[in-house]
Amino acid sequence: MMKKCLATLLLTLCAVAPTLGQGFAPVGTAVAQFLEIGLGARATGMGSAYTAMVDDAGAVFWNPAGLVHVENHNLFTAYNQWPADISLVGASYAVTLGNIGTFALHSVYLMTDDMEITTIQKPDGTGSFFSIANYSMGISFARMLTDRVSVGLTGKVVHEKYWENGYTTFAVDLGTLYKTGFHGLQLGMSILHFGPDVTYNGDYIDYSDSRSFDANRPKSFEPHSMPINFRFGISIDVIDRGNSKLTTAVDMIHPNNNLEQYNLGAEYGFNRTFFLRGGYQFESDEGGLCFGTGIRSSLIGQALAAIDYSYADLGVLQDVHRVSFSLSY
Repeated sequence: MMKKCLATLLLTLCAVAPTLGQGFAPVGTAVAQFLEIGLGARATGMGSAYTAMVDDAGAVFWNPAGLVHVENHNLFTAYNQWPADISLVGASYAVTLGNIGTFALHSVYLMTDDMEITTIQKPDGTGSFFSIANYSMGISFARMLTDRVSVGLTGKVVHEKYWENGYTTFAVDLGTLYKTGFHGLQLGMSILHFGPDVTYNGDYIDYSDSRSFDANRPKSFEPHSMPINFRFGISIDVIDRGNSKLTTAVDMIHPNNNLEQYNLGAEYGFNRTFFLRGGYQFESDEGGLCFGTGIRSSLIGQALAAIDYSYADLGVLQDVHRVSFSLSY
């Protein structure tokens, strides 16, 4: 069993090795950047080292294969207060249908406050305002292939619009999760936001190009790719005895619009009720330090509720606070 685990790990490392050490970050080459903002305070409190630890309806935002851990019904909601008065909310509802598998419906919304429109002639504002409401909605399915291996698939619609220009497209996520049975060691892999190139509708005046600006000749938008992310994660229980459990995790992320990123995280749980978490995101654009806490409690009957909070340092940007809520019944 351990030989198979090591072989899987080596094959994955060999696959991503040619990209390691890449010095050029192709930022600004992908749309739908809101899809890359981590959702869920448990995950982000661990520095987003979460690909191999997914176990509730929130798995749809990291690795849909983790949906198999939902026993009956699970409702997950998350809220992010992002810089520049941007809010990001996500929700997912998952239900397990016996041996058929687990289905989930989910959505993500990015919202902004009203912003005043400015022009070359009126740089201080025209008196008119607009706001942004981008979203993604989809359905996921996951099931066990064997007693140790699960797979998950997501199909979703993605929409973005900025003032008068926007697009609507589709994307898919694919994930797998492998439980080794050795000290809680799990391997997880996912490919997120895989979809066709998209082009904003309408046209625009390029003020850096005199042929466009002076002659008032609009330009058409160029196609851009979706923010495709390949994630590989490992988690293992370092301590699991009595009322104490300490789990460590590491993720390697290879995006198509940035440099490789490495996330390291840990979670300590006492009596499966109180949790402390910490993590660090290496090669992140700003900051990297994260920590969080959570509490899990039984409700009426077999219902179980969990509330989590996380903090992230974004360097020169403002600190980010996240909260999430999960209800299993």
